[in-house]
Amino acid sequence: MAKARLDRRIKACRKCTSPDRLNVPGETASAPGYGSIDSPVAIVGEALCRRCMAKQEPFYGGSGRVLDRCFERAGHAKTELFITNSIHCHPPNDRDPLVHETENCAGFLREELRDIVQPRLVIAVGKFAKSAVLRLYPEPDGREISWPFRVPRSKQSDLSGLTHLLFPPHPYYIMTRATHIRDEYERRVARAIQWAFDVEGVR
Repeated sequence: MAKARLDRRIKACRKCTSPDRLNVPGETASAPGYGSIDSPVAIVGEALCRRCMAKQEPFYGGSGRVLDRCFERAGHAKTELFITNSIHCHPPNDRDPLVHETENCAGFLREELRDIVQPRLVIAVGKFAKSAVLRLYPEPDGREISWPFRVPRSKQSDLSGLTHLLFPPHPYYIMTRATHIRDEYERRVARAIQWAFDVEGVR
């Protein structure tokens, strides 16, 4: 299976050695993409936090709880989506990904999204995830949807082979905002997820 082979390559990767050595078990370990490879929705974060590294699951706890509420509102379990990161390892002290780390991991992200999952909608959160996704889906392959999300006015014929891209704020930022801001964020992200599943169902 292509995903299983890719997962093994991610776990075996040792490209990033400076200034920090990444993919060291228990310290800066990697985790492959999580969830359904048949999902019409992919969530892309920036990098694994320490808790996510230990669990081997992107967006586990912490800011991931914001996304969990989005999934619940959308009526879909987390396992029904595909969730990954612009880099698959845990940078020390949860620091931002470095340019060469993102570049080293770009091939893995490309295989996950473009070759295996092929989602209808990619939701990338955070500037590093956004940058990585935009490089994967240059126009006309990708069409950016403005945030806050509104249902795209795409003709059904325009949807074939087209991936929609959505770039909401990172849930870590949202979790510190006022209740009404969090509620609006969760409602908009949930609607985007629902839209992608609905479109996939009528293709």
